[in-house]
Amino acid sequence: MFSRLSVDVLRVLLCLALLVTAVLQLAVLPWLSGVLAEALPAEAHMRWPILGLSVAGLACTQVAMVCTLRLLGVTRRGEVFSPGSLRWVDGIIGAFVAACLVCLATLVYQSFTVGGPPAWSLLLILGAIAGAGMALLMGVMRSLLVQATTLRQEMAAVI
Repeated sequence: MFSRLSVDVLRVLLCLALLVTAVLQLAVLPWLSGVLAEALPAEAHMRWPILGLSVAGLACTQVAMVCTLRLLGVTRRGEVFSPGSLRWVDGIIGAFVAACLVCLATLVYQSFTVGGPPAWSLLLILGAIAGAGMALLMGVMRSLLVQATTLRQEMAAVI
């Protein structure tokens, strides 16, 4: 009961997070970039590249959330130890790697244009490190899932 309830609650929270990130991508970030371009005309040329990188970063987050939602669906059906669940884990790993690359691209772009505040650069570095770390962690989790799937298939063959 608790497991099913927690999966359902997590699914609702992920759907809400997807909705919030979509609103950020489609409405808030374009509006904010326009306001900043008007307020800082000397840096207005950076509006579109930074907006594109921001939207790409949120897209990475959305991909990871959709893959997690799919894994939760597989878990709810009791089929998590199937080879089909590996593609969703691969999607999460890819999203983390892509997010790491987006953070690094933003850092490189800003270093060749107008340098932002040091705290922003530090956040981008930490984001890249966190993305790489999470991708490595999910790689380990993937190998555990492969081992568990293999063991389950062997047990099913014995029984």
